[in-house]
Amino acid sequence: MSWYAEQLHRDGSVMSRVPVAVAGDGSGALTIGRALDNGLVIDDAHCAAHHARLDISADGHARLIDLGTQNSIANARGKRAPVHEVTTDAPFRLGHSQIRVRSSEWPVAPEVPLSRRSVWPFALLGLIMVLAYEAWSVWLNDTSAQPPKYLYSLSGAAIAVCVWSAVYALLGRLISGVDRFFSHLVIASTGYLTGTFLLWLLATLSFAMSWLWPVRIHEAVVVLAMATTVRFHLRLADPRHWRHMRIVVALVAALAIIIPVVQQWLSYQRLTDVQTLTALRHPALRVADPVPLETFVEHGKALQAKVDKLRSKDNESDGADWTMTGDFD
Repeated sequence: MSWYAEQLHRDGSVMSRVPVAVAGDGSGALTIGRALDNGLVIDDAHCAAHHARLDISADGHARLIDLGTQNSIANARGKRAPVHEVTTDAPFRLGHSQIRVRSSEWPVAPEVPLSRRSVWPFALLGLIMVLAYEAWSVWLNDTSAQPPKYLYSLSGAAIAVCVWSAVYALLGRLISGVDRFFSHLVIASTGYLTGTFLLWLLATLSFAMSWLWPVRIHEAVVVLAMATTVRFHLRLADPRHWRHMRIVVALVAALAIIIPVVQQWLSYQRLTDVQTLTALRHPALRVADPVPLETFVEHGKALQAKVDKLRSKDNESDGADWTMTGDFD
């Protein structure tokens, strides 16, 4: 039986691994700390010069012993004790560092199979769907007598999606050694199409039911769609650190949603700048009952009275400011 002590990265991958010297009767020991005479040297200011000793008994049991340090040793559950019995490969914390003790007789996880599925057909299909949607949007919104400039719009959309995917592919090449460009292209195309579909669904729901809230949340939906897309990109490009990066992505997305809402409230005392419906859909999509003309006129008069009242208050405040300035001068 052989024993090994490993220092781990924050993501759980192995930084260094040293064997424990075992005598003929099966016993052995290994010291761990910052001093260079340790069997496992840890460059951590929160570790003592000789922080811990790994003892292997003759009957094959392992113990991690604290050597009278200030920060002691914590197991995977955060419990600190002077002596820890090592029965699994769960990590221990020494200062800000993680170590793991493993035996050669313990089973290891099975190998992860390589993906043999060709991704490029899905990437090509996603890119074609993006270009098809862009062409349909250009045709739908064009009102000029000249033919729409499809080439500019489609080439711009294709370059944007490909460059977006290439950036994450380059990140994956630099960090993990694999680019996976076509996989990133699938993620980018899926995120773009999902976001546009959600916006179309919200706009249609708003028109069909005469609701303003679906279009008032469209900016938040865009942010969430982009954040989710970035999360999948990071998980593919940097699988070791994406668990920490997803917290950063969630925080940035939350700030991107909250800051505009707070600024809108501080400036205009409302949460969004959407006050009316500006997009019309096909009449067949209309579900809500039509508003009678008399009701519409009454609402218009009430709105006019409210606007006149606010305008008069603004004029009075402007006059008061001017009077105060004149008296001061």
